Amino acid sequence: MSRRLLLVGASLLAVLAVAPSGARAQARGSAFPTVFINAKSEQGQFKGAFRVRRFRARGPGLAVFGRLSGRLRDSRYPRSVRVRNRPFSFDVTAGPPAGATTCARLAIVFVGRTAPVVGLAATFAPRTFVLRPRRGTGPSTGELLCGTSTALAANAPPAVTEHLLNALRLQYA
Repeated sequence: MSRRLLLVGASLLAVLAVAPSGARAQARGSAFPTVFINAKSEQGQFKGAFRVRRFRARGPGLAVFGRLSGRLRDSRYPRSVRVRNRPFSFDVTAGPPAGATTCARLAIVFVGRTAPVVGLAATFAPRTFVLRPRRGTGPSTGELLCGTSTALAANAPPAVTEHLLNALRLQYA
């Protein structure tokens, strides 16, 4: 029994050591289409969640639109300020994750940006998470992930990629 626990613990440590920080943060409990996100202000920080509502083509690339919720703690306010369902967006890039052995993996990267949150400039670092088929969803999720990966590899127009990413969002919701 203890040998089995030791093997499981060693495996988890190996996975966490190899996983990029964005993937490690995603493993702490974010479930797409909700992504946990942090930002730093000049004298504090924001911790919360971003609920993905839709992907859209914006300029030559893609963007994700959704709702930002959480708490901003900053020394310029007497107490923490609650942020509720604030409309928000990020530019995104998507593609296969490094070292992927199957087409049924897709890395979505939120590009870092600085934006006002409750009137204060907050800097959001880039955030990466990897989509993979979920248990119990059947083969359709894997096929949709493979189709999206193939479209991205073939440099499909942003409108096609937008449609596929929105289908994935609905699949995971």
